[in-house]
This record gives sequence, structure tokens and C-alpha cells, in this order.
Amino acid sequence: MKRTALEVLFARAEQGRFFLMLLPCGLLLGLLVTLGGRLQRRSRVLGMAVDASAALLAGAAAWGAAFLSGDGLRLYALLGLLLGAALWCSGLQPLLDALWRVVRRCGRSGREKEAGNG
Repeated sequence: MKRTALEVLFARAEQGRFFLMLLPCGLLLGLLVTLGGRLQRRSRVLGMAVDASAALLAGAAAWGAAFLSGDGLRLYALLGLLLGAALWCSGLQPLLDALWRVVRRCGRSGREKEAGNG
């Protein structure tokens, strides 16, 4: 059975909606993986708890995409999840780390100036 142009258009809109819905889930997944790695150095139990919550989030997102779309787990849904995680790990996280270092450096220099003047 051949699909009409209107059916194809609505199918693409639905795919885009699920892709955009899973992109923030991927960002959160990347954040949880990064947080789990950093907490693992300080407390093994906390790191494992965050890693478990990241695994639960990934499973819940995949399950939600599979059952809410009605078509099963599709590639565009997984791409949204993976692209969000990659965006966090390769773009946002290094940027926020650099910003945090600048803020800490400015805070330290401000305290040193106050201590020298006081």
C-alpha cells in the first residue's frame, strides 16, 4: 500500500517530535554519566547510584520512545538520545568546566586582594 504525501508529512513531523523530545533526555544522560564519573572518585557508592540512575534514564527513554511512538524503537529516537549525550560531553560540559574555572579563579583573586588590603 502506497502512502500519500500527507501521511509521509505527518510521519516526519512525528519523528521530529520524538527526536526533539529525546534530545534533552540525552543531555541529562550525558550530565549523569559525567557526574557519576566525578562522584566515583570521591565516593564509590554515590558514583554507582548516579550510574544506576543514568542507566534507568536511558532505559526509560528507550522504552518511552518505543511504546509512545507506536512504531517500536526507531533510529531517529536513538539518534536524539545519543546526540543529546554527545552534545553534552563534547560541547556543553567542557564549556561549563572552563567557565567554572574562570569563576573560581576570579573568586580566589578577589579574596586575596581583600586579605592583602585588610
